[in-house]
Amino acid sequence: MGLADNQGRDEVFAEALAIVREIFEWELAATRWDGAAQVLDALAEAAESDDLAAVRQAVADLELRGPVRITRIGATPVVPPPPPVRERLNHLVHRLSGGPGPERR
Repeated sequence: MGLADNQGRDEVFAEALAIVREIFEWELAATRWDGAAQVLDALAEAAESDDLAAVRQAVADLELRGPVRITRIGATPVVPPPPPVRERLNHLVHRLSGGPGPERR
């Protein structure tokens, strides 16, 4: 990978890292966490394979799954990230920050 490729990768990973860190603060309905967890799995897979297009797509998907600003009366209660999601977030922070992936250990 050339210098320009590394810069592009670094920018994409930095954007992904920013949203992953933001997710720690999200509060969503439990059913919405299930969908977010699926996208986090796709993001982890894309990061491991250095598939920048898939990382970008996962970031866009996560942005769409974020908390809504308006809460309807009688809406399902929102909760912080459940433990399995927090664990995935911690792994992603490490990976996107430049930590080794499983194949690089």
